[in-house]
Amino acid sequence: MDRTAEDGADEWRSPMVDVSGMSLDELAAQEGDSALAHALRRLSDEQTDPGEPIAGFNSAL
Repeated sequence: MDRTAEDGADEWRSPMVDVSGMSLDELAAQEGDSALAHALRRLSDEQTDPGEPIAGFNSAL
């Protein structure tokens, strides 16, 4: 399917949500297990309890 065609075909649209007025805590606490909420929880956990450094960074040293 050619997304740039102008032959009357249905236009592809991505679901977008305005989150500019929400805090990171509100985003991470959203109902359901969205990819955004999951990523924010992982980042938050990493800040409070850091895990192992990235192996590539250690190898570079």
